[in-house]
Amino acid sequence: MKFATRAIPLVLSASTALAAGTLEFSLGSERRSHFPDIAERDVKGTSESALSTNYANSVGMRYLVNLTVGTPPQPQTVLIDTGSSDTIFVAADASFCSGKSKSHCPGGTYNTSASSTFKMLSPDGIDAHYGVNATATSGEGGIDADLVTDVIQVGNIIVGGAHFGVAHQMDGKFLGNGDYVGLLGLANTLQEAVKPGQPKYPTFVESLVGAGAIASRVFSLYLNEVSSYGSILFGGVDTEKYTGDLMTLNFRPLVLTTGESLVSYSFMRMEEVSMTHEDGTQTALIVSSGPKLNVIPDSGTSTWNVPTDVYNTVVNMTGVTVSGSNAALPCSQIPNKTTFTFTFSGNGENKAKLEVPLSSFFIPASRADGKGVVRMGGQDMCLLMVAPSNPSSGVLLMGDPVLRAGYWVFDMDNGQISIAQARLSSTSSNIVAVEAGPHGIMNATRQPSGLAANQTEQVAKTATASVSFSLSTAASAVGQTSGPQSTVLSGGAVGSMLDVTAMMSLASALLLSVTFGAFFVVNIVC
Repeated sequence: MKFATRAIPLVLSASTALAAGTLEFSLGSERRSHFPDIAERDVKGTSESALSTNYANSVGMRYLVNLTVGTPPQPQTVLIDTGSSDTIFVAADASFCSGKSKSHCPGGTYNTSASSTFKMLSPDGIDAHYGVNATATSGEGGIDADLVTDVIQVGNIIVGGAHFGVAHQMDGKFLGNGDYVGLLGLANTLQEAVKPGQPKYPTFVESLVGAGAIASRVFSLYLNEVSSYGSILFGGVDTEKYTGDLMTLNFRPLVLTTGESLVSYSFMRMEEVSMTHEDGTQTALIVSSGPKLNVIPDSGTSTWNVPTDVYNTVVNMTGVTVSGSNAALPCSQIPNKTTFTFTFSGNGENKAKLEVPLSSFFIPASRADGKGVVRMGGQDMCLLMVAPSNPSSGVLLMGDPVLRAGYWVFDMDNGQISIAQARLSSTSSNIVAVEAGPHGIMNATRQPSGLAANQTEQVAKTATASVSFSLSTAASAVGQTSGPQSTVLSGGAVGSMLDVTAMMSLASALLLSVTFGAFFVVNIVC
């Protein structure tokens, strides 16, 4: 999910705390589940927390985390988003939360007047718009929010002076069915949607560093398979959550119209993608000699966005039924032994490979009311979460279907990302903290130096805080859990059957909600 307050003319360049401080919390898919008993665990100074997964909706797999804000603490459930920078909570007086029979803000709201530690920084200071090439006057939706500070608790860590937005107006559907939820923005400061003249502020990750909770702007993302909780680990790496070695890639820099080259977005290149069928034959979807495809690994996007020709090939190979840009298949007919092989590169020589099963690109087609799965001919239907996209920016969003297969370590200090094949459903843990400085990830994991990368481009720095940070330990942690999670949709299976028209109408509504595109205007120079 991407946000911007205005079009930013950019060009993608062709050139090539606490020492043991880490903070981890668990993730789960957005479909309804029942929380197991809280499993608190302190491993080498870490704190593990869980995603709230008890909200049914029609937008597919989304990943949420529980935290609290304010004094006394007010519980919140927010969507994690590696593609945007602003942390946003829904205002308690937001009119869009009110419904005839239910609240449209199931993740909770934030009452600023009920918090003794709240401080206003800039009324209406955030003006975020999302959608394909969104600007201040266009896009598929937006957020108007006050810029404030207050305390935020994640796991057992309480950070004072954290900066975030309080939304009084939201357009678009973040959860489907007209429901809204807050956001935990994890991208670089430059992507913040502050109004013109408003200085950039420390992101959530930068607040953790500023408070001394973690040593560097590093976090690891492990979405895991849908049936189990995953994790997001701030300031460290869990070496039991992946197989093989982490391969480090340099994020590709942008060249602003001023001529300055800066690594400020999570751009990398998708060099090759091949599809291996159940009979062992292969189909090349993307080749290194073809057009250069720049992608952003985006946990706020539920689809893998690809050029139209690639989408058509995937559709033909999987046998899905297509209506417009939407595609569906009986869940029992998904070719479970078909896999994709992705090859990524950055601004350097290193390349990383990732194997992704075809099944990762399908989700059950939930009813519009969230109560059960769409059925045709007595069979549950699944939707293909691959979407055709040819944005003028030349940048594609690579969402959760691909991210689930990997272990991703984002290093904002060094403008890098390290990738390995995820060890799905891992029950073991070995967390190591990443210290500040070059090659911190390689040093922490004791991997061969040949897997490291040297970023030669300038990397965007941390924003200056308008208030001082503080750090304390909570008496009890929030959102800590592990193990399997239920994936039963609210209301269970639905006995009534929908015809093809109704099913495709639902699919259309679903994909409209999940394929928010790029966030700014860029010109690619390859």
